[in-house]
Amino acid sequence: MTEQKKKPLTIPQLVGEGVYLRPATAEDVANTYHWYLLSDPQAVSPEALAFATAKEAAEAFARAGRSPDRERLMIIRRKDQAPVGWISFFGMNNHNRSAQLDIMIDPDERRKGHGIEALTVLCRYLFDARGLNKVYAQCAEYDTALVGLLEKVGFHA
Repeated sequence: MTEQKKKPLTIPQLVGEGVYLRPATAEDVANTYHWYLLSDPQAVSPEALAFATAKEAAEAFARAGRSPDRERLMIIRRKDQAPVGWISFFGMNNHNRSAQLDIMIDPDERRKGHGIEALTVLCRYLFDARGLNKVYAQCAEYDTALVGLLEKVGFHA
């Protein structure tokens, strides 16, 4: 008997070959906050950051609530349903039809194609389903890993 692949519980536009995106929960934020800290956020951020505990980050996420203008989505590896990162869009501007993106991949899962696929899936969704004509990301010039990832997907300075 062959094993059937589980179908992801998400919108069809948010499904790729190897990953799919689903809305994040406060529990996801608490469980993955260490990825953020392991990434040395102060060193790669273009602005000063306030640190929080995983619990504080989850509570802040829960307080912010859901909005069609911003969303954090978990990047889920399809083969085993494991979270491998998160990706967000925010700063949605309906006048010029643009939004900003942010991405975090589990440090143990980097350089495996998850970020490229997640960015491709989310950009396709934002352009096709949400009608945007521009998505952008901010990062420090010296964050060469993120700069390289964005360039591979087609972003340019």
